[in-house]
Amino acid sequence: MSTQFEPLPGDRPISFNRLMALKQNGDDTFESLTGAWPPGPMKRAFGGHVYAQAMYAASKTVAKGFVVHQMTGYFILPGAIDVPFEYRVRRVRDGGIYCLRAVDVFQQSHAAADGRTPCFTATMSFKRSERGNRKWQPWEYQNVPKEHIKTEYGRVLDGLNPQDHILAPASDALWWIDSDYMKRVTPIFPGVETRKVDMTKYNGQVELGRGIEGEAISKYRQLLFYRLYQDEEGDGDVDLNLHAAAHLYTSDRNSLFLIQRALGYEKVVCSLASLSHTVIFHGFAEDLCMIGENGKSKWFVQESWTSHGGENRGTHHSLLWDCEKGKVIATTIQDGMIRVPKESADKIAMGKEDSGKASKL
Repeated sequence: MSTQFEPLPGDRPISFNRLMALKQNGDDTFESLTGAWPPGPMKRAFGGHVYAQAMYAASKTVAKGFVVHQMTGYFILPGAIDVPFEYRVRRVRDGGIYCLRAVDVFQQSHAAADGRTPCFTATMSFKRSERGNRKWQPWEYQNVPKEHIKTEYGRVLDGLNPQDHILAPASDALWWIDSDYMKRVTPIFPGVETRKVDMTKYNGQVELGRGIEGEAISKYRQLLFYRLYQDEEGDGDVDLNLHAAAHLYTSDRNSLFLIQRALGYEKVVCSLASLSHTVIFHGFAEDLCMIGENGKSKWFVQESWTSHGGENRGTHHSLLWDCEKGKVIATTIQDGMIRVPKESADKIAMGKEDSGKASKL
């Protein structure tokens, strides 16, 4: 593999292993080797890229056997796609069972203040397995049954395999999909194959600016199936932190657009930006492995919704599921900026837009 920075090829998917590739520049300092994916024509980097790669860089500084179990990141400045990210890892604490890392991410670009200000910062905790420890007890739990995805969403999943659903759009907003923007974006989402479920039969009708008719906005749901793009020659030994990075990467996929759609603003051009994102992995580290016993990529599914919002911010929640085991492997919560143009919001509130009637999503 070349150690020179390479722009992301937009005409074909690449493996997640290649997408996350790093070179070490010094003590606890790493640099990305592949450009980030731009979800829009502005050529700004997908936030999930720097989020996942920051953890992956930190994982290079922990002892063998430590796997990430929690991460919180803060998005400070937009990232560029044609400049490497520099990951500066700080060793906060090394313990016998837990260790903590902090990462500040810089770019030599105008978007990130010429490298003087980090564009992203995060803390993440890694954990060693406690099996064999005299204090270890073999218990685990989740607050939803294993069959939840199949039973709750049978109307939209019946008879379909994950690969039968459409590839998730670059940016999941109707105003974006129906505009010329889509002609100017990189269509291939790299690293991870993502398939969006048509939730029309489940979500029913959504009133613009008000959410689902007769229901709480938190009733609105979206399912996204995902699996790794692997190297043709295979990825070699399983690096669970690399697989964890793939889950982190996908958890940020089109997240804030869900809030816009749940509120009925799907046709309004809104300003959206991630502010902070937290992911907590549950259970055993091996549950994060995205390769099955047959050597092929396993399907996982993200179940997403929103709960609260106001003051131009909204929250995005999700559970990440192992489809085969019916097991929740992670919980996520994201705080995002959502600004609806005043003129559009006023028109919707006054019922003056033609699209102001309830519409199916």
